Amino acid sequence: MKNHVSRRRLLQSLGIGAAASPWLPLLNADAQTATRPKRLILLFTPDGIAAQNYNTTVDWKPTGTETAFTFHQIHTPLDPFKAKIVVPWGLTLTAGGAGEQHAYGMAGLWTGSTLPEPGSGASFDGGNGHLTGWGVGPSLDQIIAQAYGAGMPYQKAPGDATPETRYRSIALGVQCAGPTPLNRMTYTGPAAPITPEVSPKAAFDRYFMGVTPSGMTPTEDPAVTRARNEQKAVVELLKADLGRIKTRVGTADYQKIDRHMQGVMAMERRIMPPPTGGNTVGCTVPPAPMTVTSNGANFPTQTAQMFDIATHLLACDVTRVMTIQLSYGFSNLTHTWLGHSSAHHTMSHDMMDRRTELQAIDNWYAKQVADFLMKLDAVNEGNGTLLDNSLVVWGRELGSTAHRMDRVPFILAGKAGGALRTGRFLNFDKQEHAKLLVSVAHLMGVTSVTKVGNRQTNMGPLTGLL
Repeated sequence: MKNHVSRRRLLQSLGIGAAASPWLPLLNADAQTATRPKRLILLFTPDGIAAQNYNTTVDWKPTGTETAFTFHQIHTPLDPFKAKIVVPWGLTLTAGGAGEQHAYGMAGLWTGSTLPEPGSGASFDGGNGHLTGWGVGPSLDQIIAQAYGAGMPYQKAPGDATPETRYRSIALGVQCAGPTPLNRMTYTGPAAPITPEVSPKAAFDRYFMGVTPSGMTPTEDPAVTRARNEQKAVVELLKADLGRIKTRVGTADYQKIDRHMQGVMAMERRIMPPPTGGNTVGCTVPPAPMTVTSNGANFPTQTAQMFDIATHLLACDVTRVMTIQLSYGFSNLTHTWLGHSSAHHTMSHDMMDRRTELQAIDNWYAKQVADFLMKLDAVNEGNGTLLDNSLVVWGRELGSTAHRMDRVPFILAGKAGGALRTGRFLNFDKQEHAKLLVSVAHLMGVTSVTKVGNRQTNMGPLTGLL
């Protein structure tokens, strides 16, 4: 690292040009304190509800009344948590633009924004021979992470000298593939996708560094101190190189570099010894996950590992805003453990009636989500469980495997610290999902948000959800 970083390589690493960054995934963050705050978790699984064709889609609508309902079979693993769930049935994804539905569905899922045509050096295969650029965000997680005030996950501003958590937000994923709009769902801003950490071991090593479990006196391993000093040295090099390059580029690149400089400054603020005070009720550090090869056969293992890591990170107040992406839009994962020999997306379009197999995939994902909810609900925080103080929003990039964008299967779990009245099934048929994004912002205390994204104006929240 003592050698200078070339202008070409640094610009490429910052996303200025066609090359994506392989070594700068850390640009959202900050440290730890506070007692039982609200948390937000945005969760993604791929593809929509099973369909035989565009006009024949499985109706996943629950049966019964608002407070006495029965899940469709794909969601039956969630039965133990029905009292802590809201089903907002019938929403239409507020998404569109370049590429086909998987592409603009991923770009719009958490942003409510249009996916643009190629531009500014960004050009990707958006499916069906159509090219796209990057999404124009920011995504909901970043809107919440940057907000602060009473009733919100954060009471202090992002740049506060004594931050409440080490990381302002954390993005985790499992086998999310390379950096394209099909494979990235969250953004800090226009053409600024967030790359999730997809290695459970790397996530463990990075995010639990310096974390002290409840009831233990904070100490620091010499190796942790050494690693922090090395990080400081890298940050100093980045600051110096960015400062030099800013004087040699045009306006567009200058603005991009300036955004990354702000991120580097945030990194610098959080590279500090672990806090010696604060209350992290229920904080325990799990065993380091076993490293497994990142392939289809190990997808279930890595998913369980990531959910375990996510639970402990939230319980230890390492962050209060998190995203978890399982696979990606256009998922080519083959669920061999379900007896399948064809990939998920392939089965969606192989001209056969695959509704049985596709619903088995949906049911399997619901089991993984149920396991995650069980982990969250097992953490007692005094005024409720970790699940009670959180809001998990589970969504997808499509309404159905036949590329319909209506009736997207969203699920809300957790009580958002008491802000959400749960145990309900609500009919929002044909309403824009951008209203759901606004509603989530309000549940997180960010009531100043009246719209999310650029496709709708002044949408407001979903009437009857809050």
